[in-house]
Amino acid sequence: MTKLSFLDKIKILINTSINNKFFLIILIFLLFIGYILFSTNKKNKKTSKTIFISIYIFITLFIIIAFNNSLGHLVDYFMNNLFIAIYFPNLAIYTCALIITNVIIWISVFNFKTTKFIKNINIIIYCIINYILILILNIITSKNLDIYSTASVYNNKQALGLIELSSTIFILWIIFLIIYKIILIYLKKDYKPKIKKVIVKKEVHTLPNRVTTTIAPSQVKIKAKSIKSENNSLISEYEKLLSLDDYKVLLKILKEYQEKERLVQEQASLKEKELTIFKELENMYKD
Repeated sequence: MTKLSFLDKIKILINTSINNKFFLIILIFLLFIGYILFSTNKKNKKTSKTIFISIYIFITLFIIIAFNNSLGHLVDYFMNNLFIAIYFPNLAIYTCALIITNVIIWISVFNFKTTKFIKNINIIIYCIINYILILILNIITSKNLDIYSTASVYNNKQALGLIELSSTIFILWIIFLIIYKIILIYLKKDYKPKIKKVIVKKEVHTLPNRVTTTIAPSQVKIKAKSIKSENNSLISEYEKLLSLDDYKVLLKILKEYQEKERLVQEQASLKEKELTIFKELENMYKD
């Protein structure tokens, strides 16, 4: 079996496509599908999805009808090797499983969107798989097993049993996570949160039947002449009510009030004079 270079592989691809025009038609058809996928956006999402599903179903039916014999052998080979890989996993597949386990635990622990239930399960599985890994490595070291030889590892009953147990736990764990994710997506799709409607009732105050509503005026105009005439009329009415004796009493009160004002002013002036005299005497005494 000769090893082919990258250019040799490209030449084989081109020659195989050119030899049969049918493959060129399939290539154009696939390029059309690629164009639909590239041009998909929010506006044409539904249309592109319908076209893609229709084309996908058509291609699947065409492959099944045209290559049913080869496809059947391919599926049988896949299933046989899948079960062989599950029940008798080689160290390469086992190493890939360990890497996937570490990636999953890293994402689940540091991604706070992950539920506590799934996070706890991932941590438990991670601890179990790593504990089994330590046991396997201890057996390989103590028994001097050749890891490059599959027969050397699988001939040891302890190593084989622990590898199979670890692989079974890993596969069941991955299947559980996939099923859980599918169920979660389905539940989120059908879940519609209940929206609480808040009804605000406004109290409308109505006037009693005996009161009629009126519109308030925008401006109020008051005439000065009317106010003066009203004041004059009030003065004349008060004059009519007062007698001559009443006037005499009012004049006497006014005179007494003026006399009191004069006495207060005189007393204030006397106090000022006394203060000035007192200050002059004080200055003289100091001298």
